[in-house]
Amino acid sequence: MAASRYEKYVVRKPAVFGAGFQQEVPDKIDMKGKVDTGPLIWVSRKLIDASAVGVESGVIKGDIVVGAGSEGKLGPHYHEDFDELFLFLGTNFEDIHDLGAEAEFWLGEGDGMEKVEINTSACVYVPAKLAHFPIVWKNVKRPCMFFVVVCTAFDPTNYRQIPVSNEGRPQ
Repeated sequence: MAASRYEKYVVRKPAVFGAGFQQEVPDKIDMKGKVDTGPLIWVSRKLIDASAVGVESGVIKGDIVVGAGSEGKLGPHYHEDFDELFLFLGTNFEDIHDLGAEAEFWLGEGDGMEKVEINTSACVYVPAKLAHFPIVWKNVKRPCMFFVVVCTAFDPTNYRQIPVSNEGRPQ
């Protein structure tokens, strides 16, 4: 089959997020642990130069806290100049509303900090300057899909976030 002139807009294998940013994930992903894949980048300026947004995904398969900031990992933060969308999707194809888990998404900071409880497939809009994280996944009965849409020309090697206090947040 001849290559399409639009192939440059197709990402067939996502990139791995982190300090050692790779253009593609390995052929075999370590499926041990509670997060199957870790954050995978599907769209970014590094993958599609013309992109004005970023898209990340992950698979959650067990109780875990994501974004608590322990061991040098991503912690509570906000972004000065862009919004994000967080999509929580269940894998029960008989009932698309069934998340198959419970998630606590922490938003705000100080006296304005609140825990948003999610137990159905949902999307959370996080405007610029709103602190967010961690996400506490619990009572995971079946794998869940998790997507983040970054509403800017996303470059994972230059991802600006402003840390906020962990005080009062779950670890």
